[in-house]
Amino acid sequence: MMRHIFRFGGRDRHFTPEHHRGPGGPHGHGPHDGPPQGPRRGRRPFDYGDLRLIVLAMIAEAPRHGYELMKAIEARMGGGYSPSPGVIYPTLAWLEDMGYAASDAEGGRRSYRLTPEGRAFLDANREALAALEGRMGEPRRHDKPEPVMEAMAALKRALRTRFAQGPVDAAAAEAIAAAIRAAAGQVEETMMSETDTGTGDRLTSTAIVTTAKAAGYAAQLCKHFAHKIPARFEEGRGEIEFRSGRCTVAAEGDRLTLGVEAATPEALAEVEDVVARHLLRFAFREEFAVDWQRG
Repeated sequence: MMRHIFRFGGRDRHFTPEHHRGPGGPHGHGPHDGPPQGPRRGRRPFDYGDLRLIVLAMIAEAPRHGYELMKAIEARMGGGYSPSPGVIYPTLAWLEDMGYAASDAEGGRRSYRLTPEGRAFLDANREALAALEGRMGEPRRHDKPEPVMEAMAALKRALRTRFAQGPVDAAAAEAIAAAIRAAAGQVEETMMSETDTGTGDRLTSTAIVTTAKAAGYAAQLCKHFAHKIPARFEEGRGEIEFRSGRCTVAAEGDRLTLGVEAATPEALAEVEDVVARHLLRFAFREEFAVDWQRG
């Protein structure tokens, strides 16, 4: 078995796969033979040695805080896995103890950067890193882009900092709300632009249901599916990302509008059926039909 030896500060540091995994692989199991099959959020698809290498590669791209690393890994895993603070911070402490990373205090947090020793470590383990990145997978169409996740984190930090300073008067509150609403509008515009120019021959259908509980049903649909697949709902509008297509929901007064988009007639029918069945189940006390009109 090949082994790499580095001399840093008069000490020899050895790296082999066992150095990270321990005998017999992580927790006594065998080595990874391929990508994790269907990772669930919260379950760790990598052992500690793998994660150390992934984190080191990420801070080689740019210095990052611990939270930024958690979000970056989540984004690259398509939302299927996000390391907890109890995993990421001990990993960073280990990298710093080994001399592979150094940290600097920034606004009450620590930002981690690569050291020359860390660069040498990465260079010596390029093949292992490439295999790990392959297991993380290529970005998919509906993955959350890393810059967007980082921007969302920055907004949360800014809001927490502002509110921690003391009461917010009405004028300041309205200015903050207006800025967030403007950003939300710009995001919706990009979504509409992609729908107009990027869907190509994707098929669509629409159903309009009249009910006094339009907003309640819209929120219930999104909340129900959010336990299993990506879904969101805000201010009367939402969307659900199914494996075979996408559904949008919009509630205005007593009008509930459902929109479905998919690549094939079969996929379109599948999403229509799933959405309609769940809506009718939630609204069992009402009598109405979900009539899909193909676009």
